[in-house]
Amino acid sequence: MSFIMSHDYQQQQQQQAKSATAQMNLNVLSCLGPDFDKQTVFNLLSDSNYIESSLAQSITSNLWTSSPSQWNHTLIQEAPVYTPRSVMNELEPQSPTSAAIKRPLSDVSNRTIVGRSLTNNQPPPKLEFSTPVRSSISDLYNRVPSSIKRSRLAPTFLASTLTHETSPPTKQLPSVTSTIDTTERTLEIALLLKEHPDCSCVLVTLIQEYQSRFQKPLHVSELYTMKHVIDIQDCGGNRIARLLPAFRVRFDENYIHTQLEQPYCIIHCLKKFIINPDLDLPFIQISFRTFADNVRQLLIQHNGSMPLASFPQCYSHNFESLIDHDDGVPVEHYISCIKDIQIVTGQGVIKKIQFSHTPGTSFMPTLFDTSNMHVDTCVEVQQRLQQFSREVLDLLKNQGSHCRLPISKFVSTYHQYFNRQCRVADYGFSKIIDLLSAIPKSIQILGDGNKRIITITHRCQMKRFTNDIIRILKNKPQRSMSISEIPIEYEIAYKKPFCVVDFGMCYLEDLVNEVKDNKELVLDADKGIIKLYRKERTNLEIYATGNFQQDVIDMLRILPDFSIPFQKFIPSYHHHFGYQCKVQTYGFSRLIDLLEELSDIVKINEDKNGEKIVQLTSTMIGHAILLNIEQLIQKSHGQLKLKDLRIQYLQVYRNELNPEDYGLSNLETLLLTMIDKFEFHYTETDISISIKESNPIILQLTKNVILTLMLSQCQLSFWQLKQDMLVHFKQDITLNMCRNELRNYVEVIDQTIRLTPPMIFAYNVVLLLSPCDGRMSYDDFIVEYQRQTGSSHLLYPTDYGFPTMLRLFDSIQLVAQVRGRRNFKIIILNPEFRLGRYTHPITFTTPITSF
Repeated sequence: MSFIMSHDYQQQQQQQAKSATAQMNLNVLSCLGPDFDKQTVFNLLSDSNYIESSLAQSITSNLWTSSPSQWNHTLIQEAPVYTPRSVMNELEPQSPTSAAIKRPLSDVSNRTIVGRSLTNNQPPPKLEFSTPVRSSISDLYNRVPSSIKRSRLAPTFLASTLTHETSPPTKQLPSVTSTIDTTERTLEIALLLKEHPDCSCVLVTLIQEYQSRFQKPLHVSELYTMKHVIDIQDCGGNRIARLLPAFRVRFDENYIHTQLEQPYCIIHCLKKFIINPDLDLPFIQISFRTFADNVRQLLIQHNGSMPLASFPQCYSHNFESLIDHDDGVPVEHYISCIKDIQIVTGQGVIKKIQFSHTPGTSFMPTLFDTSNMHVDTCVEVQQRLQQFSREVLDLLKNQGSHCRLPISKFVSTYHQYFNRQCRVADYGFSKIIDLLSAIPKSIQILGDGNKRIITITHRCQMKRFTNDIIRILKNKPQRSMSISEIPIEYEIAYKKPFCVVDFGMCYLEDLVNEVKDNKELVLDADKGIIKLYRKERTNLEIYATGNFQQDVIDMLRILPDFSIPFQKFIPSYHHHFGYQCKVQTYGFSRLIDLLEELSDIVKINEDKNGEKIVQLTSTMIGHAILLNIEQLIQKSHGQLKLKDLRIQYLQVYRNELNPEDYGLSNLETLLLTMIDKFEFHYTETDISISIKESNPIILQLTKNVILTLMLSQCQLSFWQLKQDMLVHFKQDITLNMCRNELRNYVEVIDQTIRLTPPMIFAYNVVLLLSPCDGRMSYDDFIVEYQRQTGSSHLLYPTDYGFPTMLRLFDSIQLVAQVRGRRNFKIIILNPEFRLGRYTHPITFTTPITSF
């Protein structure tokens, strides 16, 4: 069929089209998104050549009022597809030559060719593009954003039904994902068109409604690929999309609703509910416990899953309305704080709230998009991401308002804070949003669209709050404080005001309740007290700690200023004693906790550079000097002249002996404070110093007490022990003697006296060696010990509070001694403890007793 038109008629039609175009509201073009050039679209709609090409359609405009079955599709020519300029660049081949020279596609020239060919009653010629164009369907899939590629899945049988009506592409078959995405998008378009009269809508309005309803961008070019579902015609200068009759008959509206996941709640929202494209949810101030209970009730009403976009409407329908507060917490973050509830994103872009244990098919969290990564995920990239995660946390804590920051300001704030650019490519990405999505354990992305903000996840917030409280409690004498004192103590410790919203909660009570299950803090709700958790240590661990403090004194007494940097404590301990310092042996998990337990022995200070220093207390410094002088006297064959003391002390310990540093006037006054340890021999020229010998009476008393307890299976009541000592040895003891002179051998628990752990080991040695005439080789002793226990348990020195076997045997020299070296070592009992010497009845415990 040919069209013969006069020149005047053409001008008249052009003037009518231009007037209709001029009356169009340009504001509707804003729905096309940032990739569309509004001026280009306006030129497209108002171009004279383009109007010429639409004259054929305007003549047959009366067919729109007739039955769709009477349409003659041979009369309809497909209108040219508008392509955004950003998409044009993506269509260019990715080669070095094409990347260097980018020639944009000229739409105006192509439209002119089409218009002229139609007026001359000639078929449109094949367009010659300066840039190669790939297959329509596959190319459309490649230039669709990543969020579109992750759209929700539709049933497979429906995909096969819809794609059967469309002829397959000739060059390249689309992938299965592309077919499913196109199928679901088709259902979404059909759902919108069914809501309009006669299932038709202006193209611009359709795009705007689609983006508001389904929270996804839609391009004009995608609509032109749906010829099996919709038909697009020009009418009065506007392009109108209409649902084909065949699709209306095959699928009704209820069927389409069942096949699509709605971005809003269909129970509490109207049928044509419009969602804010930016997902601008309120900031609320509600008690967390009340809010969590209400959200659980809502999810039960919604069968365990509900859209996030319409959550305020659903919540207000059942409870009080959510009021937006300037100093509130984002409702999306508040929901994510509930333990058994999570916010997930399906394969589309719709965020949904659901129970963490929702049975059956459920939305799975969407991982960060790896389509823009340029390098493989390797160890180096992971290390960079971990470093970037720490930097973002530091940035949010110090620069973000309430630890929140808009994504649009992230790059500039990062540059200002760290004084360097945030290079996304260094981490293997090309978009900042993909980089931030790659650290979901630290950062949570709230909202959608242009108003997305980042904040710290609830898990990191609770860890941060816990660490802050622990640091405050460690400076408290009782390691506890009232909950109401937290704001005041926090401001004193960190020199900034305390704000509960900074930690993602509305009230202090809710914040404290979130850390009540923490292993390091203990919350006493009845008393309103929070304190550090301390594991109940065993008696053996307490005794081992006492041995450790002697090791600390022995190590620090030979160091300058009796101090050492905290970072060098572990390696220096290993170097000094020849074995590792295992803090678990003493009932702790960290060295700093173990050293803080020895507050009367060492103190932890900070130098001018902020480095921690471990130093002996002033009382222990005097004791350390005593040990150093005692060691010098032993090296001098039992006596040391006073005039040589300073010189030898400086030569051995590299530290001057200045009594003035300890508040004493001279060296003689310092030595007189140690008169219970040293003996002074005065001569005409000088004074000699020697070590006092142990009192033989106290030494014999100690042996008798140990023997009496061994004969009574290692423990007795104090009055029974006192009576046995009087009967057998004619010696009297007191509780003070047991607590002071005998403290290394016995323990006093209430009114009970028992042997210390190494003395219990000595008791086991006595049981093993007594039948062997009081001596046994070291290797045989170890084997016999294991045989007597009747198990595979070996002899570990830590079972008796010592780090090595040598230290353990040194502690029982009063009972037994080790003689010899290497493979020739033997264990010999002292004569007093050979049980065969005693003829009176004695009841022994046959199995070896452990502490």
